[in-house]
Amino acid sequence: MFKRHNKTLMGTEVDLSDYFKRPVSPRQKQYEAIRAIAIDGESIEDAAKRYGYKANTIYSMLRDAKAGKIELFPTVKKGPKKKRTNPDVQDKIIEYRKMRLSAPDIQDRLAEDTISISSRTVERILKDAGFGKLKRRTNKERGKTTKNKIIPDRSEHLDFSELQPFNIDCPVAGCFFFIPYILESGIVEVVKECEMPDSSDIGSTQACLSMLLLKLMGRKRLSHIGTYDREPGLGIFACLNVLPKPTYMNTYSCRCSESQVMNLQSKVITGLRKKYPNLYGSDYINLDFHSIPHYGDESEMEKVWCGARGKTMKGANTIFAQDSQSNTILYTRADILRNEEADEVKKFVTYWKSINGGLNETLVFDCKFTAYRVLDELEDDKTKFITLRKRYAKLIKDTLDLPPNEWDRIHISIPKRKYKNVSVHESEVKLKDCSNTFRQIVVKDHGRSNPTFIITNNKDLPMKDILEVYAKRWRVENKLAELVAFFNLNALSSPIMIRIHFDILWTLIADTLYHRFAQDLRRFEANLAPTIFRKFIDMPGRVVYDGNKFEVRIRKRAHTPVLREVEKLQKSFQVPWLSGKTVEII
Repeated sequence: MFKRHNKTLMGTEVDLSDYFKRPVSPRQKQYEAIRAIAIDGESIEDAAKRYGYKANTIYSMLRDAKAGKIELFPTVKKGPKKKRTNPDVQDKIIEYRKMRLSAPDIQDRLAEDTISISSRTVERILKDAGFGKLKRRTNKERGKTTKNKIIPDRSEHLDFSELQPFNIDCPVAGCFFFIPYILESGIVEVVKECEMPDSSDIGSTQACLSMLLLKLMGRKRLSHIGTYDREPGLGIFACLNVLPKPTYMNTYSCRCSESQVMNLQSKVITGLRKKYPNLYGSDYINLDFHSIPHYGDESEMEKVWCGARGKTMKGANTIFAQDSQSNTILYTRADILRNEEADEVKKFVTYWKSINGGLNETLVFDCKFTAYRVLDELEDDKTKFITLRKRYAKLIKDTLDLPPNEWDRIHISIPKRKYKNVSVHESEVKLKDCSNTFRQIVVKDHGRSNPTFIITNNKDLPMKDILEVYAKRWRVENKLAELVAFFNLNALSSPIMIRIHFDILWTLIADTLYHRFAQDLRRFEANLAPTIFRKFIDMPGRVVYDGNKFEVRIRKRAHTPVLREVEKLQKSFQVPWLSGKTVEII
């Protein structure tokens, strides 16, 4: 190692004679040159030559030495004997230790006060003050999880008798825009009427509102609610201090039965249909299955075709019914076995009749949705439908062999359709396992290699209308794509079917609220949920409580003037689950 003041090697053998005869450091050379002249009587010229100086330099050194300007033996400065840390900071460290804080925690507290200090320095100060090391604490005592995430507060119902005024940030303040529509729809009253599960700290209304809030924010799984479990601004939406934890939200539906979920769905749709008849006024209802893929090994799910993965795999088979005009979802169910798929349409007919008092609409679905025998039963039940017939080689050959004079030309007036003029042939057919005859319309010259066979029992509907109605069946597929992209429909909340149905039901409710909200946005009535969320909902703001009412203060954005035209948001409204307090959007 090197000695700091003269850079000579330490810890190695040194020839002392050579060390003094051939000095290395400048100070030693100056000392030896002056000593040789002053003590040994050596001449200036010889000393200059011996130590590598010029004669003039030796004269200068002698002059400065006599004047005391050269310090041949400088005093080594010693470091401070006391700690450099400010005494006030040391007192703070001791106070924090009395609060049972560890050295890293004390360092973080001091950093909040813009005091930069290392954890090691904190430990030395505590040791000098007589404090020993703290006993190892559990994660709960430290207030952190195993992943070093701060454990949020326990979700609790707001106690307005003790609630103090506050002014807090809210990352998605636009969610409060839906409260007038939730009040108008009566969803909260239905939840109370159905007696949904609750807990000692979180009531059924708060739990369901938390579920709905997560759906309204879109693109989030139930397990991702932990992203917002330290946001009191969002907790106010459900009358909670903070939103429930992911475990609570994922297990809430475990206490619900299938009949309870279906009862909730029936009452919710009944209420929405009475309140918003324009969302449920179409003469046609689109039906389709949707398979949600499951990636776990240990589950009781059957293998189904999953279009999202393009292969057969384990998954949840679900069904959706959609109003053809407004695109609103009318019905959903999750616990569907493959051997029960064909009869699912009859379950929907029973469900819709219980809500509507009858079924006057025409059902539209594809050829794989049900079996021919079920079509015969629908005809006996006077239920109208439009579907496709399964094709086979002989059927296609016999159809293409028909003479040209038996084909008619029809113009389909659907915007952006490439092939609007098609050839059609109509006939009466009796399908396998059926006692009734059906109306068959064959379509060719429509951009496909093989003809399409449309089957219906609606004898009164003009052929052109039948073609246009079935051509618009793709709307239900577009709706499912929207639910997958925005509401995360393909993210299974559980391999248990009842939990999947419960999750999808709240997706249905959130989607309906988006439809209703869009109707009040001038020139944005036809926009989908992702667009409405991006332009009007996904905005930060502040939630202010003055002890009497709540104010939701939003930031100005490009589309804020459109919001100012929404009548429901221009006046304050009372919220029953917030103890009747009023909420005002500013």
